[in-house]
Amino acid sequence: ICRLSGSYAGGILAAGVFSFSRLTWQWSITAEVFSLNNLFVGLLMALTARFEEASTAKERSKISKLGAFCCGLSLCNQHTIVLYVACVVPWVLSRLFRKRELSLGHLLKLGLCFLAGLLPYLYLPASSYLNRARWTWGDQTTFQGFLTHFLREEYGTFNLAKSETGSSMGEMLLFQLVQMKSELSLPVLALALMACVSTALPKKQQKSPVIWLFTGMLCLYSLFFAWRANLDITKPLFLGVVERFWLQSSAVVAVLAGLGLATLASLGRSTVLEGTWLLPCLEWLPALALVASQLWANYSTCDQSNNYVVDKFARNVLSSMPAGAVILLRGDLPGNALRYLHYCEGMRPDVTLVDQEMMTYEWYLPKLAKHLPGVHFPGNRWNPVEGTLPDRTLTFNLHRFLKVNK
Repeated sequence: ICRLSGSYAGGILAAGVFSFSRLTWQWSITAEVFSLNNLFVGLLMALTARFEEASTAKERSKISKLGAFCCGLSLCNQHTIVLYVACVVPWVLSRLFRKRELSLGHLLKLGLCFLAGLLPYLYLPASSYLNRARWTWGDQTTFQGFLTHFLREEYGTFNLAKSETGSSMGEMLLFQLVQMKSELSLPVLALALMACVSTALPKKQQKSPVIWLFTGMLCLYSLFFAWRANLDITKPLFLGVVERFWLQSSAVVAVLAGLGLATLASLGRSTVLEGTWLLPCLEWLPALALVASQLWANYSTCDQSNNYVVDKFARNVLSSMPAGAVILLRGDLPGNALRYLHYCEGMRPDVTLVDQEMMTYEWYLPKLAKHLPGVHFPGNRWNPVEGTLPDRTLTFNLHRFLKVNK
């Protein structure tokens, strides 16, 4: 924001209202992908702004290569950012083409930088081949297995869940707008709208064509996500799942709000306020007030510095188990909490953790059975109905599993 508009107050406003919003705060203190995705979203927007302001071909070439690498790297963390990448990449290429700086060689270098960013994906087949990890998310030793994981086929590609019927697209967009108003406040949304309106102002007052790009990113992401988020958000549990993905759009709204504040300040400079001490005050006061209101509204709810409920729960469960126990896990909360203490902190090395839900996947036993000593599996896969599948896979039910592991 400072690079595009020169407004430090706008930058503080954007960073503050987004960082101290409930959703950002909540998912920044959780072991999830969303906080790192926020970093990549901010990085892509910062590189875009720097590219727009670059004055030489050499500088634009350097920034575009770095941006291509960051695009690839960001896709290793969370797939939803692909919608922003799909907007930024054509925009950068078109700018290079207009300036006659897009040669075949440069395009090849950009492609190589993008592929270099995807290199962390090589860990998946390597780790799967070595099969030393005591916990994994599939068999990536084959290309089909890698694609299954890459495309999230087991959970529904481009969906939040498999075989779920969600709210309509209109309901999803309305919920998102209401959530933005609640998370960022109405004045912030008004400032973001002001940034969009500023593109119609005379050239000398217009901040940057980057505003059009950011607005397009926001619209594309919101529309696509509302179309594909197949969960019923009238249910609180599913709303909690969906709203985490709105962080990506809220980040853009916060940046637009900062640019909107800078636009108002620039309009003030062209009035009687120019050269007076009132103008800086009128720019900084709303910025600091909105950030302070975020802190005031969310601190008591989001401050979890003394919350050890999950840790105590997992420790109590593990401590209460008899020696050599086999613990059947189901669900993210108990599963992740117990696995962290058992695998990472080495608590109760004598017990064995078996994920009941994962036993339904065909890769679970071939990949993890050897890491579960003392546990007997009377078949190839767990299934509520015991028998033999058409592909000759022998299934077993919970009763059979418990019987052979008495």
